[in-house]
Amino acid sequence: MQTLSVTHMETISRADLIIASDSEFERLKLERRQQYQIPTGATVFLASPEDLILNKLQWRNFNQSQKQWRDILGILKVQGDSLDKVYLNNQAKSLNLVEDLNRALIEAGLEEI
Repeated sequence: MQTLSVTHMETISRADLIIASDSEFERLKLERRQQYQIPTGATVFLASPEDLILNKLQWRNFNQSQKQWRDILGILKVQGDSLDKVYLNNQAKSLNLVEDLNRALIEAGLEEI
């Protein structure tokens, strides 16, 4: 996975751009992306909360980052019951992330899948 961090200098807004590979998970993420219109009127596409959680679990396994873990817990707490837990569970299984996902759900005060 290749990433690129960008910063909008006028607002100091940061974003991470992720260059997709040709895996099934990457194809699903593109299908599930969500469209938003930003204040300037431009349209942007963002990863779904579920896909962001799964990506951050992958990144955390790669570098053991506490920042990724805090981000995961924050997303889980904010999104809560609106998350597609069936999708999360299915993808966590295919990505070998079930144990990590369940731990995060418990720490966030949500039910295990």
